[in-house]
Amino acid sequence: MKKNKEIEVRSEETTRNINGQNYSVTELYIGKKKIGEVLHYGPKEFQSFAEDEDLGASKTMDTAIETIIRRWNLHEQ
Repeated sequence: MKKNKEIEVRSEETTRNINGQNYSVTELYIGKKKIGEVLHYGPKEFQSFAEDEDLGASKTMDTAIETIIRRWNLHEQ
């Protein structure tokens, strides 16, 4: 049976200007590789992206991050 490895995910906060409006963005990294971004649209609206793929909206930051990690895990393993 394959054992699960612990992987450290690092986040960096930044802002991005989209259509003239500034949004907070959390970028997620494993090592030096960026695995995705979470765009903060509002208090309960978070949009997840991995590379150029839109992974959908979430109501919490934790759910948005989990979506990105799950996608990375499926494609990298």
